[in-house]
Amino acid sequence: MSGDTLRLASGALSIELSRFGGSILSGSYAGIPIFRPTETDGLASQRHGAEAGFPLVPFGNRLEGNTFTLAGHRYALPRNAGDPCYLHGDGWLATWEVASHSKTEACLRYEHRAVAPSPYAYDAVQHFSVDGDRLTIRLAVTNRSALALPMGLGHHPFFPKTAGTRLGAKADRFWTERAGHLPDQPGAIPRNLDFESGNPLPRQWLNNAYEDWDGKAVIEWTERDLCLEIEAGLPFRHFMLYTPEDADFFCLEPMTHLPNGHHLPGLGGLSVLQSDESLVGTITFTPRLIAKER
Repeated sequence: MSGDTLRLASGALSIELSRFGGSILSGSYAGIPIFRPTETDGLASQRHGAEAGFPLVPFGNRLEGNTFTLAGHRYALPRNAGDPCYLHGDGWLATWEVASHSKTEACLRYEHRAVAPSPYAYDAVQHFSVDGDRLTIRLAVTNRSALALPMGLGHHPFFPKTAGTRLGAKADRFWTERAGHLPDQPGAIPRNLDFESGNPLPRQWLNNAYEDWDGKAVIEWTERDLCLEIEAGLPFRHFMLYTPEDADFFCLEPMTHLPNGHHLPGLGGLSVLQSDESLVGTITFTPRLIAKER
């Protein structure tokens, strides 16, 4: 550990973390980047320039109108970044405490106390471990409010996007995007955006939710002879796919809920946690070299 940076290493896998935003700063396998440090519109990036992944707590993506109603009570959350909507929760903008750190493991903690008008008070924990060639992230959020509140988890990694990048991921439904980068309508997955069989990433703007994901994805960088297997167990059953047009990065963000879930039927998969109740989930990233045909 050097200052606020923590390094993990196992085999050919190397990961660099930061207390700022509880973020991943970089990651490589056999010297090849598997994450892509990217500047984001938030306070965390002002501290260290760029991050390659960050947690989404106490829920992810945007909250339309920065308000929601639950059990007849209306709540408001203040705008927290450059976006007009409250964006990605609080953890990505906060300084996390290092609870423990070794060559192969790190545990980061964040305590958030309610600041009016927001009702959210919670504890969040991230446990990172590298074992062999696998990175495992275990995320947890615990409601510390006296109120029952909708909460969720997510992770927002940035990956390199090359000309030869291919993605494999199976989901059941696709959400279009409307003004304000908010989800619009669910429906069938467009043919050019269906990655079940593994397809190249298009160069167009993408900022869409995929619903009822099977929790598995594979990224292939064909010109680098490298792939990355992603696996997310329950309760992660949705993902966001984001990339600006012609960008050199993209994001596949495992989430326990849909974006703007506070305003969707069934809260979009958000979990209403009672006081002191927790939500826990695990995501793994396993890189491997692709064997060349002889």
